[in-house]
Amino acid sequence: MRRLIANSQPSRAAARLLGNAKSAIVRSRVTLGSIFAIIYLFLARPNSPSLLAACALLVLTGCAIRTWASGYLRKGEQLAVGGPYAYVRNPLYAGSFILALGFCLILWQHPIPLLAAIVWGIFLIAFGVVYPLKAKSEAAELRIQFGQTYEAYRAIVPAFLPLRGRVATEPAQKFSWDVFQQNREYQCLFGSAGVLTLLLLRYLADV
Repeated sequence: MRRLIANSQPSRAAARLLGNAKSAIVRSRVTLGSIFAIIYLFLARPNSPSLLAACALLVLTGCAIRTWASGYLRKGEQLAVGGPYAYVRNPLYAGSFILALGFCLILWQHPIPLLAAIVWGIFLIAFGVVYPLKAKSEAAELRIQFGQTYEAYRAIVPAFLPLRGRVATEPAQKFSWDVFQQNREYQCLFGSAGVLTLLLLRYLADV
């Protein structure tokens, strides 16, 4: 018995260490975002109208998905299953990925400069490591809060890719502009519009 207890202690310590590391990675998303923004605003200069148009299309698509999702997200009150949540469990993150991909597209050139490569690296780390961990942490909270209701939803709706199309869910939910405003998603819209305007002005100045 003593041997079993002794053997379990390192495992528990390793689990705690792993949990702390995951929490630190999730918290780092704010720092990564700040570094991304600073380097990006320093580097970003569109060199072709087609690249700028592709950037704007992806950014607007990402903003539209986030706007759509935020109108259904009643945090702490109700499990969001309507709108984009009927297609994927994490539409806000999916929208953020498309939005960030659009902005990163502006930095594409051959050969790619070192700082631009760093920005792309931050982008890949954020969406390949940080956001999946954040989504997993949020899923654990939803499981505690909504129990079997969340488990049933999770069983039929994919995490990020709408591979099954729209999944019928109950109860029916409707988009709310009041909820959209409560979630302050307009900050994303204004910020993205500001950066796109800056990119357009830089392009026009260089023509």
